Amino acid sequence: MNIYIKYDKEKVRLPVLPSEFEMSATQGNTTVVIHDFGEINLKGDRGLYSISLSSFFPSEYYYFCKCEPKAPSKYIKIFKELFEKNETVQLIITTTPINFFCTISDFAYSKNDGTGDINFTMKFTEYRECKNKTTKSKTTKARPAKKKKGGGKKYTYTWKKGDTWAKVAKKETGSSKNAAYLKKINKKYIQAAKKMYCKIYHVKTVKDSRALMGYRILIDAEL
Repeated sequence: MNIYIKYDKEKVRLPVLPSEFEMSATQGNTTVVIHDFGEINLKGDRGLYSISLSSFFPSEYYYFCKCEPKAPSKYIKIFKELFEKNETVQLIITTTPINFFCTISDFAYSKNDGTGDINFTMKFTEYRECKNKTTKSKTTKARPAKKKKGGGKKYTYTWKKGDTWAKVAKKETGSSKNAAYLKKINKKYIQAAKKMYCKIYHVKTVKDSRALMGYRILIDAEL
């Protein structure tokens, strides 16, 4: 088992695994007492998943380390910055179903006297995007002249679970017919994501939709 934290195009592997961890969530149910009936349970929506990891950043390589460790201060700098900027990260724990987007909601660390190791506890809380439902207007507007593909400005889109090229093209450009073009301009990002995924999970091939999770791709704003 290995634990990775991915952010932007970087990833950090925890050098020492926690002795244990527990993933939890709650249901937003409400109990109400009705006269002449009794107590009932009103079902609500699922709360956010969260998981706490406690371990230490070693000051030297120990036989049980999962990789050659960085200096403890470098790990602290990385995670402190992610915590303070409230960045969205992807937590992956191999050999388990745990693979989700989250933020570091709690971060604490302390130094071990004599060894130089730094103990830490991090709590990861699930991140879910809030999407407002919109109604389409029946009013038709004159469409501007179509510009040549590739000639306009581009912006980035973070690939999410369940995305496909057709879905992203439809959502971001208004037409799934632009899927092939988006795939073309993101060729190098696709190759990098697939290479990283195959290296981590020791597989030979992987679909774009799985490998790109958490990566940023380019969208042509003129489409």
